[in-house]
Amino acid sequence: MRLQSKLALFSAVSKVIILLLLVVGLPLLVNKVALLNADERLLQKEEKMYKIIEEQGIESFITEETGDAYGSYNLFREEFISLEEISSGKVVNSIENSLRKVDNEIVNYRVLSSTFDLGGKRYLLEIGRSLATIENNSQTLQTYALYFLAAVVLLTVFTDLAFSKILLRPLTLIVKRLQRIEHPSTFTPKELNTNTTDFLYLNNTINAMMGQIQEAFQKEKEFIGNVSHELLTPVSILQSRLENLLSDPETPDAMLEKLVDNLRTLHRLKSIIQALLLISRIENEQYLRNETLDIPQLTKEVAEEIKERAEAREINLQVEMESEYTLYKANQSLLFTMLFNVVNNAIKYNKPGGTILIKGQSTPEGYELSINDTGVGIAQEQLPHIFNRFKRLHAPDGESHGLGLTIVNTIANFHGIEVAVQSTVGEGTTFNFQFPKGNLPDSMAFSTNWAQSRN
Repeated sequence: MRLQSKLALFSAVSKVIILLLLVVGLPLLVNKVALLNADERLLQKEEKMYKIIEEQGIESFITEETGDAYGSYNLFREEFISLEEISSGKVVNSIENSLRKVDNEIVNYRVLSSTFDLGGKRYLLEIGRSLATIENNSQTLQTYALYFLAAVVLLTVFTDLAFSKILLRPLTLIVKRLQRIEHPSTFTPKELNTNTTDFLYLNNTINAMMGQIQEAFQKEKEFIGNVSHELLTPVSILQSRLENLLSDPETPDAMLEKLVDNLRTLHRLKSIIQALLLISRIENEQYLRNETLDIPQLTKEVAEEIKERAEAREINLQVEMESEYTLYKANQSLLFTMLFNVVNNAIKYNKPGGTILIKGQSTPEGYELSINDTGVGIAQEQLPHIFNRFKRLHAPDGESHGLGLTIVNTIANFHGIEVAVQSTVGEGTTFNFQFPKGNLPDSMAFSTNWAQSRN
């Protein structure tokens, strides 16, 4: 999962958890707030009542007609005010819940009780508000509070997502720049436009690391050139001296066989050095891919080149090309070597009178070229290692497969070609080369993209 997605997910989950905690505690909190608000209103009404009594006198409420008490309820009995004369020894000053009977109906009120003295008499003032009304207000507050909290959570989640995208934009630029690198030699250090020190440190570290890698590749190229000169030159000199000894009539017959064996060993050593140099040069991007190739035509040229070797082994070589395919940005000599090595192995490890079928056809994935032989086959446990240059494999006849298949795989990877191998011991082997679909030269790709953008 991407870092930006993780940050957004963490932000969303944390806010949802906070929202759930608030939802659990919200009823208690809102009820408490509603009661405090109701108590505040009761205190305000108490103050107004005292002001009215002070201005108009107690007679405006308690008269001879009302007796020693006064009571008033609003239409829906949500609130009431009562005033009555009490004994002088009783003092009350509280706000609490109380049940009152109103018109034969029990109603639960939040009641403020307060005593005061006036004209030598003591009075009890009670102001009440229905708890049902307070609870209704509390539920309304809870509903609006939940809507508000949900809106805040959604807003903050989207805000965090947008902010994390902006914050991580330098990291995205670094990743995209690294993804465009086809080879270390193509990397160009760039400054990062950000004030986040962590990303600046990361970018500078990558630039320094890639500089070290480029330097290492350069040293490797120089080493390859030195190895090519230092190893191949003495081998060629030894080969020439042995050939001169072989052609010398004074060389004893007993030494001729030993000289031939030495020449064979030198030839093998020279082939191994050349193969390793070829693999290294391909991996170091020392070959150009600037040619346009007709793959069916190239395959026919390989078959024509190796036909005499197949005829010498009495092997039937068949070529079936069902469609055309052009590979752009390719290297002809390397691809020729790739196909030649596979067909040569198919001849080398085939049975006398066997068959080799080279078949090319278009597929939904691009173009598939298969080389099938009826040879000795490769054991299943060896198939995963046939392209490993450090794994020495042997055919059933005891001969080594060498570095030929390693060269094949290296050239295929260099051109973006997928290689698959199926083999059965005693029945034969099939190499499948899947060439990429939509392979276009740079100029044609630009024209196509431009046309699509216009449409």
